[in-house]
Amino acid sequence: MTDSLLPCPCGLAPLRPLKLGRAGTLRRCHRCGLLTRAQMPSDEDVTKLYREDYWQQYRDEQVGAARRNVHEHALAWLEQVMPCPGALVDVGCGGGALLALCRDRGWKGRGFDPSIQAAAYARDRGLDVQAEMFPPCSLADATVDVVTFMNVLDHLVDPFAALQEAWRVLRPGGLLYLRVPNGPFHAALLALPAVLRADRLAVFHLYGFGKSSLLHHLPRLGFDEIIVRTAPPSQSDPYGPSGEEPERGRSILKGIDQAGFHLLQGLGLTRQAWGPSLEALARKGSSGAKAIEAGRQGLR
Repeated sequence: MTDSLLPCPCGLAPLRPLKLGRAGTLRRCHRCGLLTRAQMPSDEDVTKLYREDYWQQYRDEQVGAARRNVHEHALAWLEQVMPCPGALVDVGCGGGALLALCRDRGWKGRGFDPSIQAAAYARDRGLDVQAEMFPPCSLADATVDVVTFMNVLDHLVDPFAALQEAWRVLRPGGLLYLRVPNGPFHAALLALPAVLRADRLAVFHLYGFGKSSLLHHLPRLGFDEIIVRTAPPSQSDPYGPSGEEPERGRSILKGIDQAGFHLLQGLGLTRQAWGPSLEALARKGSSGAKAIEAGRQGLR
């Protein structure tokens, strides 16, 4: 097998190079739509980044108020489907912003984050947060009602193993909530002419999920009743000082994003899953055990 024909986790087609000019190359599966980086970092490098460095670089993003509206929106959607608060696990919880909101609204929240500093910050505020990777997870099978991944899944070296672990710890009929950058949208930004400098506004970590890839992979991992839709933008931008050119460009994009989301919402078109961010809600079905067993054998 040549380097240009790496297999996609969907098992249906290879990941082929997607040339993006000055922005470099991604890989894309033409069957499920999944996007990945052309070169993946080592497990050791990723572990070091999120265990030691990420909190130092993005602490303000994780503990500030910029994303409070995003957390309130996610919890409101969950409460529409599950009116009685239950046990919720937030994967990659950072400083525990979502968990603090859960506590205020009667949920029993627990978080997992690889950063020792982030976990300590959250525990100092009375939150139940473990400085652990996910997977593996110390929780028993079928013990929680909701698992959330808030802008986390695309950072993971193996997001599919994390989804299998979420299926395992969820009770039958439990809910999975995901928020991710819209991979195809950001790949399109990267492909724009260099003079537009849109690559500075794109968000792409290790994987790029779009509507088609979520609707393909979530069922194969044992989830059903899946809804994918455009996610609301955060209420403000937590990154960097104002006045610099990249920040001005991001501010313009954020204004367009906010206006576009409200337009889609008003027209009832959020299920078209357009825009920079997507969210998905799914239930644990009965078919995930096979996927988990395959994952344990290294077959994805």
